[in-house]
Amino acid sequence: MYLSKNPKMQGTPVEIENKLKSFKQWLLRLGYAESTTATYTKLLHNFFLYLKGESPSQKYIQDFNTYLHQTKISRTYIQAHITAIKRYSTYLEKTQGEKLMIGEIIIDRALKTERTIFTPAEIQSLFEVIEHTPQGFFDKTMLSIYYGCGLRSKEGICLKPKDIDYAKGLLYVKPSKNYQSRYVPMSQQIIRDLTEYQLYAREIINPESPYLLPGILGDKTNGQYLNRRLRLLLEKAGILKVATLHSLRHSIATHLLQQGMELEAISQFLGHRSLEATQIYVRMNHELFILNEDEKI
Repeated sequence: MYLSKNPKMQGTPVEIENKLKSFKQWLLRLGYAESTTATYTKLLHNFFLYLKGESPSQKYIQDFNTYLHQTKISRTYIQAHITAIKRYSTYLEKTQGEKLMIGEIIIDRALKTERTIFTPAEIQSLFEVIEHTPQGFFDKTMLSIYYGCGLRSKEGICLKPKDIDYAKGLLYVKPSKNYQSRYVPMSQQIIRDLTEYQLYAREIINPESPYLLPGILGDKTNGQYLNRRLRLLLEKAGILKVATLHSLRHSIATHLLQQGMELEAISQFLGHRSLEATQIYVRMNHELFILNEDEKI
């Protein structure tokens, strides 16, 4: 892992293992879930590797935070590490009378690696603010193909009605220079949304266009316009997140993982060439889980 490169620890692995074991047992006694304690323990272990046997202190925590900012991990994952150290500090204070952290650790809010993930409730809110108008049907179809089907921006823009098999519940994504073709399953709700859109809105917006999402002035729409429509929906729903169409794709992948879908199936659903590209959602799911659990304490 990125934190364990050539570690030269003065403390023995057994000593570190015992510290982590005691910390984990303390968390379990407090009522933390097994999965949460495992994640906290893993993150704390990363900090111990960084220490290389030195005794933890506020200075080393600050240095560790600076080191994490120099890596390519997300702001959320950095925050998860600091949260684990805070929990360890509380453990030391409660069990040994030692106070490890004496000040706040600042996380850079401008990190570029952050990915916006909507909660299922936020996705529901986006659908609920859509109006029953031709533009509303367009917006609902946009959400359906980018969230419900997990399409990339260009894949949705280039999608044509003839690529949709309503009888089989499949949406065909054509191959491009960088991506392979695939069939994406559609839920009954997505089928209803797309059917209503084609019946009541598409012909009104642009009857001459061969594309599912036509442009007002051209044959097909563009990413800039779709992202603007998404921002308007976010504003109406009162969701204060900076997001793009790709955030919808990230969200459905994360939600499918949380629902127990196998990683291989998610990889096929998203059209990834390798399973490695899908592994990122495992990490993102751990980040979201650990922060959400922390908010409950």
